[in-house]
Amino acid sequence: MNARTIGIGVSGLALVWGSLAFAEIPMARSDAAELDAGGMIQALGFAQHLDDPYKGDDRLYLFLNRARLRLSGRYDRISFYTEMGVGGEDTIVSQTGVSLSLLDFAFGIPLSPAGTTYLKVGQFKVPYGREQLAYSANLQFADRSIDNLGFKVGRDVGAAVVSKPGRFTLVAGIFTGGGRDVPPDHYLPEKLGVPLLAARAGIGNVDDEPFVLAQSDLAPPVRKLRGAFFVNGLYTRDSLIGHSTVLNVKLADKSLLLDGNWNPYIGQTPFSRGTWWQAGADAAARIPAGAVDLAGEAQFDFGRYDNDHGSVQIWGLRAQGGVLYGRFEVAVRYAVLGPDSKFAYMTVPLTGSQPIQEITPSLAWYIRGRNLKLLADAPVIIHDVVFTETGVGNYAASDLPDQATVLASMGTPTTSTVARQNVVEGRLMLQAQF
Repeated sequence: MNARTIGIGVSGLALVWGSLAFAEIPMARSDAAELDAGGMIQALGFAQHLDDPYKGDDRLYLFLNRARLRLSGRYDRISFYTEMGVGGEDTIVSQTGVSLSLLDFAFGIPLSPAGTTYLKVGQFKVPYGREQLAYSANLQFADRSIDNLGFKVGRDVGAAVVSKPGRFTLVAGIFTGGGRDVPPDHYLPEKLGVPLLAARAGIGNVDDEPFVLAQSDLAPPVRKLRGAFFVNGLYTRDSLIGHSTVLNVKLADKSLLLDGNWNPYIGQTPFSRGTWWQAGADAAARIPAGAVDLAGEAQFDFGRYDNDHGSVQIWGLRAQGGVLYGRFEVAVRYAVLGPDSKFAYMTVPLTGSQPIQEITPSLAWYIRGRNLKLLADAPVIIHDVVFTETGVGNYAASDLPDQATVLASMGTPTTSTVARQNVVEGRLMLQAQF
């Protein structure tokens, strides 16, 4: 094996995100190419208690929470990663006929001989926020915190330059702003704004792959103190398209700031080219302590949307910690979301300014490491926004934020109401992946 082949192999492995992040099953290997496959499935049992004037206070549901298929590999020094959502989270938008089943499909093109700087191009997660960049199978809880409701960005189509000089990680990208799986023959810009610009920068030795993070480590190769600190931000100015705007017709991964059922200005006519920006910081630590391993994270975010009709803003905070002993992990999370008092559906105010809080303990049993896991958690949502649909029942906004639509019909308020409640939940999830 010559030096060129060795160099290709090393650089290729440095860029094959799937292999590094998931330990996929190898399907094919040669000096010039690799192909790996993987998958993940989550079955979820969900219980909820809240005060309901029309139905029982206790509910129980069974879901296929997520189902994924993955392929990754390389040819020469060009790597690729693709992931499909084939159940649970998959969204079908019937009005447009668009199926949002493609999650990721991106290529990695090295820009330096060692592969420490590369261009990532395709459809993938926008580089913003540690919790968003954590892979769904690598969470310490059954789902992300309420902080994610206010600041989710999700996946988009674009390109990002990633550089890892030493312990520093620098990511800067440009994206469409319209989200994932947008068909090319529906809308053309009438007045072009500013594409979604995103950047994330930090220092640390916790994360191997900046787009596939984990909230704790199983059997780390070297048990030593590790840490990371990152700052990130994004900015975009909306573009007018057809009879609407890019941000208003975004199909998936809408935060409360971009949700027309919460933000009363984003869909108001005549349409205005609004601006949306977010900024935040996050930190993580891994601490070996005798027979156990400790993991902790903290994150703060602030975001704002402005157009000619008005502005809304939101802030959020998340802190969590866990203790791993052998195959068992105990963790607890606290999160708070500070909504804007101007959030409204049509003319009906939604929240006031009182923060929504979450306290969630969890217990995980790694039956076969990350290949097979049983996880139980019990979120307590304090001062959750709850919508009461007359004659039907209640919806907790922490789970179903778009049920704000029950408050008005054809622009006219109904007899349905909105109030604050404490909501108690319990979740049991069985996860398998290879």
